[in-house]
Amino acid sequence: MIGKRLGRIPSDVKLARLLPLALLTLTACVSSAPRIYIPDRMKASCENRAVKQTAIESIIASTDDTPLPNAYPGDAALQKTITQLGGVFAYWKSQPLRMPDTAKKVGVDGDYLTLTRAVITNQIDKANHSRPVWFTFEGPKGSVTVLERAYDIQDVCIEGQADI
Repeated sequence: MIGKRLGRIPSDVKLARLLPLALLTLTACVSSAPRIYIPDRMKASCENRAVKQTAIESIIASTDDTPLPNAYPGDAALQKTITQLGGVFAYWKSQPLRMPDTAKKVGVDGDYLTLTRAVITNQIDKANHSRPVWFTFEGPKGSVTVLERAYDIQDVCIEGQADI
């Protein structure tokens, strides 16, 4: 009878032993990267719909950190595309964004860039399941705009009315 008692561990003791391991596991899963905040201001073309702010965050987070070699077509050309297909010019005062490869290409030391603008159109490349996103970052020599590919192809506009 004594052997049987020693072999059994009360369930509350088992839980107490697992709790530190569970907390350690949860801590390892938490990202230390700064979150992408709602833009300070937006200029959108969504017809009778509103900008889906969570879509902006998701689209930005889906970029592959690989600057593409295209030259910036200019605000007027992108505004025309956004007017035709829908999209948004999203502006931040200072949004940290972890993009180590792009940072190197822009000439910034470290893994983080300061995002001040993202231009997201609803122009989707169905063959590659991607879309172009133009980012403007603060670099050591001033603002620099780069083209990246994003793999989240949801519409940046949703049903509903824009806030006035």
